[in-house]
Amino acid sequence: MAEEIKSFEIDQQQSERILLVDDNSTNLKVLAGTLDGKGYKLLIAKNGETALKIVRKAWPDLILLDIMMPEMDGFEVCRRLKADPATQEIPVIFLSALVDTADKVHGLDLGAVDYITKPFQPEEVIARVNTHLTIYRLKKDLALKNEQLQDMNENLERKVAERSQQLLKSREGVIFGMAKLTEARDDDTGKHLERICRFVDILARELSKNDPELDEKWINTVSTTAALHDIGKVGIPDAVLLKPGRLTDDERNIMKYHPAIGGDALLEMRDHWGASSFLARAIEITLGHHEKWDGSGYPFGIAGKAIALAARLVALADVYDALTCKRIYKEPMPHEKVRQIIIEESGKHFDPRVVEAFLATEDQFQTVALEMQSEEEKGNE
Repeated sequence: MAEEIKSFEIDQQQSERILLVDDNSTNLKVLAGTLDGKGYKLLIAKNGETALKIVRKAWPDLILLDIMMPEMDGFEVCRRLKADPATQEIPVIFLSALVDTADKVHGLDLGAVDYITKPFQPEEVIARVNTHLTIYRLKKDLALKNEQLQDMNENLERKVAERSQQLLKSREGVIFGMAKLTEARDDDTGKHLERICRFVDILARELSKNDPELDEKWINTVSTTAALHDIGKVGIPDAVLLKPGRLTDDERNIMKYHPAIGGDALLEMRDHWGASSFLARAIEITLGHHEKWDGSGYPFGIAGKAIALAARLVALADVYDALTCKRIYKEPMPHEKVRQIIIEESGKHFDPRVVEAFLATEDQFQTVALEMQSEEEKGNE
């Protein structure tokens, strides 16, 4: 088996390293054959102990990990990797014949970024590998840019200020790119991120008329970071995220993990590379955009002003966009009907003050929706 796998290996200096872990030689051959010729260096382990040793020597960029192995199963391998600061950032994708929702949720709880069930489709494996390697590259790029920021010469104040601004913009661009990756998994969303940002900007500017604390910097930050609200969906399996019909209770519970997944990722970025107003607003929005004014939302069930204002703005904008846009599983709802739903949910789902801002600017909402629809139609011609 080792000689067969060796033929797939290419120069470590020019390729990303993927560790394949499975106790079944046939499974390893099939998986290696799927990834052959895609530009990766493939590393092989047939048990958990060997896998951990290879990780320490070769430092792979991604691990495809079987669960049902003797002596040390995949869950334990993942737990050890995530418990070690030196290896906890390496993305792990479980690839297993276990199909129970509980097994999938357990794998994600341990820190895996994805879960693929056997028998797998080669195209699915390749697509998910590409997605998570891209995210991993972006995270490493983000770390590098922050290190550069910290190493700048303190004596050159003007240059430091200019360079700092460039790096901060680059950091924001990387994070926004991660949000676009999430959106790209669902071709049906169209210009969802752009619309949400514009709707939030409209609401924030309306509220700022009577609240001086909502200055231009706050408005710009919130309307930009609104794009990150669903970043956690990158951790939701395609079978749930892209399901065209109604979700089951178990699938809905899995979907409810996405605010926590996104929030945790952004909190780790903040803890590793420093706080900023951009990350602070992004964390508020990601964690809080599914909370409800009356406390019946998720993931924490908080209520009222305990929910960050930025998240309250995104909550209304997200619902408006979801209801007024066509999806593969539903037709768009007319503005007047959505307007009535939002009014009825004032004090329940939505902050009454945000609902008032919406009613004062609903013409702007309609204008944005029509403009973006027209742009999408032109793009599809």
